[in-house]
Amino acid sequence: MNYIVGIYWLFIAIIVLYPNYLFFRKLKNAKGKTLIPKSIYFLMSLLLPFLIMFLFMAILMSPYLNQLTNLKIDYDTYLIRIMYAVVVFPLSFIANIYFAKFYFKRISKTKNEIELIGKE
Repeated sequence: MNYIVGIYWLFIAIIVLYPNYLFFRKLKNAKGKTLIPKSIYFLMSLLLPFLIMFLFMAILMSPYLNQLTNLKIDYDTYLIRIMYAVVVFPLSFIANIYFAKFYFKRISKTKNEIELIGKE
C-alpha cells in the first residue's frame, strides 16, 4: 500500500472522529438525549466528508477543466495527490464541524419543554 494512501485514511479518520467526539461531548450536557440523534449524526458525519471529497475531486479532475486551462496533469504523481488533499481535506473537516454545530442547535431547540403562558 502506498504511504500517501495511508496518510489519506488517517486524515479521513480524523475528519470523521474529531467532530463526532465534539458532538457527543456537547450532547452529554443536553437534555433529552436519545440514540436516534446520535446515530443520525454519525451517519451524516460519515457521508458528508465523502460526498464533499467526491464532488471536489470530480471537479478538480474534470477533463473540461483541463481543456480550459490547457494543462497536462499526471494524476498519479505525489505532488498532485498532495495538492488535492490540501484542497479537499480542510474543506471537508470544516464542513463536518459546522454541520455538527448546526445539528446540535437543531436538536437542542426541538428538545426544549413548552413554556406555559400565565399562572396556574
